[in-house]
Amino acid sequence: MAGNGGGPTQRRFSFTKLVAGVLLLNASSGVLFAVLPLFEVQEGGGPLFATLIVGAPLLAQILATFLWGSLSDRSGRRRELLTAGVLGQSVLFLAYPFLDPAGLLLVRIVQVFLGAAASLATTVATEDPSRSAGQGLGNLSLWGGIGGVLGVVAGLPFLGGAQFSSHSLAAFELFVLLTALSGASVLCLAFSGELARLASTVRLRDALRFQSGPWVLRLSLASAIVGVANYTVYTLFPLFVRGVLAPQGSALFGAVLNPTQQLALLSLGAGMGGVLVSPITGRWVEGERRRRRLFLAAPVVYALLWTGFALIHSYGAIFLIWSVPAAIFFQLPLTREIAGLTHPEERGRAVGLFVAAYTSGGLVGAFIAGLGVQAGIPFSTMFLGAAAIDVAGFVALLAVRLPRGGVSTLEGGRHLSAATPHHP
Repeated sequence: MAGNGGGPTQRRFSFTKLVAGVLLLNASSGVLFAVLPLFEVQEGGGPLFATLIVGAPLLAQILATFLWGSLSDRSGRRRELLTAGVLGQSVLFLAYPFLDPAGLLLVRIVQVFLGAAASLATTVATEDPSRSAGQGLGNLSLWGGIGGVLGVVAGLPFLGGAQFSSHSLAAFELFVLLTALSGASVLCLAFSGELARLASTVRLRDALRFQSGPWVLRLSLASAIVGVANYTVYTLFPLFVRGVLAPQGSALFGAVLNPTQQLALLSLGAGMGGVLVSPITGRWVEGERRRRRLFLAAPVVYALLWTGFALIHSYGAIFLIWSVPAAIFFQLPLTREIAGLTHPEERGRAVGLFVAAYTSGGLVGAFIAGLGVQAGIPFSTMFLGAAAIDVAGFVALLAVRLPRGGVSTLEGGRHLSAATPHHP
C-alpha cells in the first residue's frame, strides 16, 4: 500500500494556466482524427494501416498513462512530468509530412506515449482546493473541448482540394501550426504551478491496490469492456466516412467536401457537443447517486448510437449522432467516482489505471475493427456488434456494487474520511 515518502510539495498553482495548456494541447490534436487515417490510405498503407494508426498507439497509451500517474505519485509532482511529456510530443509533428505509412505509424506511437502525460491534468483537476472535483473536471473538459474545436477550425483551411495529401505544402504548413500550438501549451503547463501533496512509495505487488479497497480496479476493468466497443467504432469511423458517406458527394446543406473535410466537420460537431454539456455534467457528477446513474446509462446510450450508424447512412443524421457527447457522460462521472475513492497521493496511479484499462479495451476494439475490415465484414454488422459489447459493459458496471458514502474523498480541498472503510 502507499506510504509517505517525503514532505508535501507545492508551487503556486494556477488552474487558469492548466486549462489554457490543455486547450492549446487539444487544439494541436483536434484535426488529427480526420487527417492521419486517410493519410495512410492515400500513401499506400491501405485500410490496415488506416486502422492501425488509430489502434496501435493505444498500446503505448496503456503503458504510459499508468506509468506517468505512478511516477507523479511517487515524486509528489505532476507539473514537471506533464510538461516534459507534452514537450516531447510537440516536436514530432514536424516529422509527419516526411514519413511513409510505416514511419508515420511508428512516430505516432512514440508521440502518443509522450502525450499520455496529459492525463495528469485530469488528475490535477480533481485536486484543486479552490473548487470541487466535479467542477474542476467539468471546466477542464469544457476548455479542452473548445481547444479541440478550435484545432479543427484552424486546420480546415489546409484541407481543401479534391484530396488532402500528406506530402503537400498545405500539410507541412498544417503541422507547423500544430507544433506551434503544442509548444504554446508547454509554456502554459510549465508555469501552471504545483499543488501540495505527499510523495508516496508503492511496492510493485501493490500497484493495483488502493486504500479504499478493490473498487478502482473493478470499475477500471468494467470500463475496459466499454472501451472495446467504442474503439471498434472509432477505428472504423474514418473508413466508414470515406467508403460510405463521402461517395454520396455532399455533406451538410449540400456542400461538396472531400473525405478529410467531411471527417473534420464531423469532428467539429462532436467537439461542440462536448463543449455544451461539460460544465453542467461537472456539477452533476458531484452528487454520488447522479454520477453513478450517469456512467451506468452512458454505455446504453453508446449502444443506441452505434445501432443508428448501422441503420442510417444520411450524412446529416450521422453528424447529429456523432455529436451526442456520450464520452463526457461516461468519462467525467467515472473519473469523479475514482477521485472519491482515492487519496491525492495515490490518485495519479488510480486515474492512470482507469485510463489504461479503458484504452486496453480500446486496443482490442481497434484490432477487431482492423480484422473486420480485412475480412470484408460490413460496417453495419460491426457497428451492431459494438452496440452489443456496450450492453455487456453496462452489465459489468452494474455488477460493481459501489458503497454509499464513507470512502475517503477530497471535497473542495478537505479530506472526508469514514470511520470504517467501504468498498464499491
